[in-house]
Amino acid sequence: MSLQLNKRSILRKTAQFGGLTFISRVLGMIRDLFLIKFLGVGAISDAFIIAFKIPNFLRRIFAEGALSAAFVPVFVRKVKKKELDNANGLMSASFLFFEGIVFLLCLVVFLYPQLILKIVATGFSEEQMSYAIPCLQILFPFIFFVSSSALLAGALNSVNHFFVPAFGPAILNLVFILTLLLCLQFNLSIYFLCAGILVGGFLQFLLHFIVYLKYNFKFGAIDKQSIEAFKEVLKKFLPTLVGVGIIEINLLVDINIASFLPEGSVSLLDYGSRFMRIPVGVFAVGFATVLLPHFSRYALYAPKRLNFYVLEVTKLVSWLIIPAMLFLMFISDGIFSIVMLNKKANLQDVWIAKWILIIYSAGLVFFCLNKILVNVFYSLHDTRTPTFALAISTVVNFIGNIIGMKLWGVFGIAGSTSFSALVLTYLLFIFLRKKHKFRFYSANYFNFLGRYVLQVLLVCTLFLILYLSFFKFLCCTDLYQFFYSGWGYWFLVFPLAALAGGLIFFGKKFFGIKLYFLSK
Repeated sequence: MSLQLNKRSILRKTAQFGGLTFISRVLGMIRDLFLIKFLGVGAISDAFIIAFKIPNFLRRIFAEGALSAAFVPVFVRKVKKKELDNANGLMSASFLFFEGIVFLLCLVVFLYPQLILKIVATGFSEEQMSYAIPCLQILFPFIFFVSSSALLAGALNSVNHFFVPAFGPAILNLVFILTLLLCLQFNLSIYFLCAGILVGGFLQFLLHFIVYLKYNFKFGAIDKQSIEAFKEVLKKFLPTLVGVGIIEINLLVDINIASFLPEGSVSLLDYGSRFMRIPVGVFAVGFATVLLPHFSRYALYAPKRLNFYVLEVTKLVSWLIIPAMLFLMFISDGIFSIVMLNKKANLQDVWIAKWILIIYSAGLVFFCLNKILVNVFYSLHDTRTPTFALAISTVVNFIGNIIGMKLWGVFGIAGSTSFSALVLTYLLFIFLRKKHKFRFYSANYFNFLGRYVLQVLLVCTLFLILYLSFFKFLCCTDLYQFFYSGWGYWFLVFPLAALAGGLIFFGKKFFGIKLYFLSK
């Protein structure tokens, strides 16, 4: 099997990963719709969200973040050199060590849930705390299954298999939705929902394990070479852990600050951020996942080629995400007034959630770029530099949260997060240039950006003209409210968005926009 990917293969694998992630995100929207219907906006929803966020914060360390970044390049090298026995031994050593830590964390959380919640959500009322404690005890073992899946996914990524890692979250969401439907139908408790999520995490792990074995991987003997490889993983993991850990601690501080705001604030902050995470998950995470082993190979054999890839990746991210950002901002009111919070919240809650989404969306390009740029450093076996950049941006975020919360409440927290993403992007580019002698070819990028902004402005103008003309035509008819504030709204905006997307894609040649990954 060839492990080298060309640009078509990269796009195909990204589309496969992103398509499956998109399915998962659509399921996630359905899940959130039923979740809001089940929990509403208040003390119970705050309690559940906090209890679910705690293992998910750790997931970014032991699954999506530091662990994957440290493990994948080393495992790729073993597979590339056809040292399969050593790769299997590395998997055994990594699994025993990291999952052993996770098991101990599960034990601590089960025995001292109130202490953990007091640290994470100091401002919680007694009612919120009474709901959150059992939820946390049931949900926390979820991290064991997803972190185990992440290790197995790293092995699958090394042989360019991205289907199962992308499809795994869809399984979790399907089980989540099924559990919510049972809860709504039979009036079951929130604790039944927590148990269902745990089952979904186990099924996700089981799928990864089965496919891992099908690729002739296994848990091999831990020999001297495996231990040396594991030491290399650990050496990369520890500095990365510092950076990711700082970020997660800061996010916990964000939640802690939000817990002092009126009941429902934690829920609205979470609901408002979820739609921003759709393009990040569908494109940026998929693209970064596909490119990490690809970058790792270029770092070994043709490191200067990474200069070109950084430029083209930045152009492609900008080309895809800027329209997505504008579209999310445009439909933010419809998302919450028509779909998510309809009949479950007041107009004030809808307005707050809408503006949280708009503020988060303003940083969308930077959120996506950061996912990929950090992986460039990891492919160069440099974990310290991005950790330093992450630490600086986290301090910026922390200070911004404190100031922003006092001045603008939840909007200040969202704004600080978006601004710190911009700071991180700037730092990553600076450090790539100074430490690794990267050339960004900024003249090439800004020439592209200027042409593209002009194209987007013209397309958006046409979009708005058609949108407003449609409602002017319907203003005196019975269909006006159906399309303006009902489900008919989506029958209007999605076709218009598809038209706008087609004009952007097929009109790029007219504006002189050249993208390496989309060229023939």
